[in-house]
This record gives sequence, structure tokens and C-alpha cells, in this order.
Amino acid sequence: MIDTLLPQKSGHNLSHSTVLKAMCINGLGFTERRLYLFPAFFENLPTEKLLGEGVLPEHLNDDVFGRTMDKIQEYGATEIFNHIILQALKHVPINPRLCHSDTTNFSVYGDYENDDNGKNINITYGHPKDKRVDLLRFSIYMVTDQKGIPLFVRALDGNSSDKKVLIKTIKEVTQNLNLDQRVYHVADSAFYTESNVEEIGTNAFFISRVPATINESKELLMTDLVLETCSDERYSCYAVKSCYGGVEQLWVVFCSEEMKKKEEKKFDEKILKELDAAEKSLKKLSNHEFACEADARIAAEQWLKENELYEFQKLEIKTKSHRLENKKGRPGKGEDVQTFYLIEAEIKHDQENKEQGTVEREFRFLKDKSFRVS
Repeated sequence: MIDTLLPQKSGHNLSHSTVLKAMCINGLGFTERRLYLFPAFFENLPTEKLLGEGVLPEHLNDDVFGRTMDKIQEYGATEIFNHIILQALKHVPINPRLCHSDTTNFSVYGDYENDDNGKNINITYGHPKDKRVDLLRFSIYMVTDQKGIPLFVRALDGNSSDKKVLIKTIKEVTQNLNLDQRVYHVADSAFYTESNVEEIGTNAFFISRVPATINESKELLMTDLVLETCSDERYSCYAVKSCYGGVEQLWVVFCSEEMKKKEEKKFDEKILKELDAAEKSLKKLSNHEFACEADARIAAEQWLKENELYEFQKLEIKTKSHRLENKKGRPGKGEDVQTFYLIEAEIKHDQENKEQGTVEREFRFLKDKSFRVS
């Protein structure tokens, strides 16, 4: 099929299908290398057994790989992949029930000349997932079935928006694969916007995570829900209908007992860490000498503002005297001294603010993909 889509020119020893097969084998164990180094991978391999009779390592040079890559780009990599997967669906019982969609990006080095004809992707600065904001990048969009078999792949600009790409590709996949049975498209919260839900309408089924920034979601999470135990007793859930984006759908809140214990442990560790930092900060404040009692009380009030989770269980302003000449020992009778004021305090958690932590614990499911909509 590859040779039908990418016919071999006269004078070339290898067909594009053979070169493409070699590139796939190379990609399994010799990744992230420059194109001119590809031939080194095949130097000690039995190429005739792997790629066909008469195929020798010296045939696999960078010019050969370059020509095939040019032909792929000319025809369209996504279009070729679509032909392959459609052909595979005729012979292999893949039967996708779930289409998992996601994007990632890759950073690259060097200079790249982008064109404005819209045919080629633009390698440019984007939103780095590897934290390398200094590098140019391009993105890859992939859709797999429930077993991880790729069904759709497309290269994208380095600054592509997930929100726009996800909805566009879900529609493409629905049209290209011509799936007769019900298929659910699974995507992360970047997909779930009012415009995307409205656009997809009832033309496709989807499962996604509702962002906590949506008002309906906020209200639901603040409600005292009565959760029902799932068939797997480690989980409980609450289901409610929603018409967000003008499309009727089912929202489900999940709670994991295992995750609950982990998050509560993290929360308690966070409280102890914050308490230790607060006590060190208060100790530093207690060692500071103030010129008057009013200044000391103002400083104590400021400390409370900066540490809202705590209140003073005890607060006293004590005095301390020093000789004016910085002599050691206790001042003598009638000797001139200077008086300073010190804060002596003990703290405890502000109960009202502490109880706010119960809400944080109830939001634990927002930290994983457990709030679903279908």
C-alpha cells in the first residue's frame, strides 16, 4: 500500500515502503539521533533478513532516508497513517470502544525556517511540558483505542492550543474511521469548554474531566453530597445531570478511599510543616527588641495577618533593660539604662481557619482525573 501511495522512481534501489520499514526498526532502538547517523544503526544488522533480499547496509544512507521523508511530507504523514489504519481495520478486529486523545510537544535545537503557506507546521516557541522555554518546539496529537493502539496521529505547530486542537481532531477521527458502533472520546479537561461541548453537540460521545473553574462544578463540590458505594468498594460516587454548553450530559463525582487517606496524610504533613515554620518565625520576632510597647503590639498584629491560620493563645509584652554604655552585668542602682520591649507569645491554630482545611480535603479528587462527565 505504501508503494501505491508513494511510487518508487526509476534509478532508486529501495522502495519507500522498505525505507519506511527501516525507519520503524531504527526508531525502536536508535532514537533521538541525527538523520546522517541513521546508517550507523544498520552497519552490523542482517538487513537482508530484516528488510528483504538485496538490501545492504550501504544502501541505507541519509540521502535515501531524506528522499522518503520528503515524499511522506509531500503526500501528508497523517493522510498516509489514515490509509494504514483503515486498511488495518479491515483485517484486524480492533473494534475501538474508547478513543483516548491527548497532545504533547517536543523541543528541538537549531534554526528552522517556517513558511506561511499553511501546509507545513511551524516550529516555534510554545507551552513547554519539559520546562525548556528557551527551545523551539513542535506538537504531536495522538488518538489511541482502549488497548493503546494508535488510531490517529498529526504533527502540529509548537504553539497549538489544546482546547482548539482536541475538538477539531475528535471530529476528524469520527469522520475518518467511519465507526458504526458507539465510541466514546476520552480527553482531559483542556477539551471541556462551553464552546467545545456546544460544537460537538450530540454528534459524538465523550468522557472528560470538568474543570473546577466552572461555576456549576464549584457549586457541586461545595455541596454536602451523599455518595453511593461503587461496585469496587474502594470508590464512591454521586451522579447528576447537567446541560452545560446546551448538551445534556451526566456528571459524576468520584471519591477514592485510598486517595482520601493519602491526601489527608499529605494535609496533616503540610499542617505540621507550616506550624514549624510559624514557630520559627515567631521565635525570631520574640528576639526582636522594640523601642516602645505600641511598636511591639503592632508587630504582633502584623505577624497574625501574615499567619492567618494561627491565633495567640498567650501574648505578653515584657521589658528588658540595657546599660547605655553596653557594659556587661546588671545595672547598678541609679545607673542610667535604656528599656526595650519584647514579645512573649504562644500560638495555636485559628479554629475557624483550621476548619477550612476540611474543604481542602474534600477537594482531593480535583487533584486526579476523578471528576468525569459523559
